[in-house]
Amino acid sequence: MDDAILTELRKLVGQHAKLVYDAIKTGMVGDLPHESQLYAQAIQEHMHLKHIHNALEFADVREGEQYEIRVGGETVNPMAHIAAHSAVKGQIEQDPFVRAAFEKMVATGTSAHHAEHILGALLFETQWESAKAIKAGKDGQKALTTYNRKIQKLIRDSAFRKKLTRQFSVDHSAFE
Repeated sequence: MDDAILTELRKLVGQHAKLVYDAIKTGMVGDLPHESQLYAQAIQEHMHLKHIHNALEFADVREGEQYEIRVGGETVNPMAHIAAHSAVKGQIEQDPFVRAAFEKMVATGTSAHHAEHILGALLFETQWESAKAIKAGKDGQKALTTYNRKIQKLIRDSAFRKKLTRQFSVDHSAFE
């Protein structure tokens, strides 16, 4: 993607985050479009974390620059975590298989928040694999097929659920 377009996109995403954050602070979340309300809900669930708060509080000062931190030698954007929760919340509402996987995890002892982490990790993995395939001139459909298979497996395979529950952390210490 062209650097100027990517910079503009990041600026718009930052503006959206700031607008949603302002709606949270002023008690106006109910006036937002539904997707932005899901984003607001994800923000509210994470406001106690220093790096989430800082990313939002200083969004206008950054003017589109990403808020990134280093965790274990890796660069991490805390707002990507919020985006994952928001996307999963939307999927749970709209996709009966994702909802069934979420409900199965919760019914078998995984917290709702941790279940969103697991589903978000699978979703981001799918988007990453699809983008890589498309960039290489291949069909990105294989990644979606793999994702759908994993969602089905979460529903019916307790060993797979346990494996993913252990694999993806419920911990937020990176953002504190």
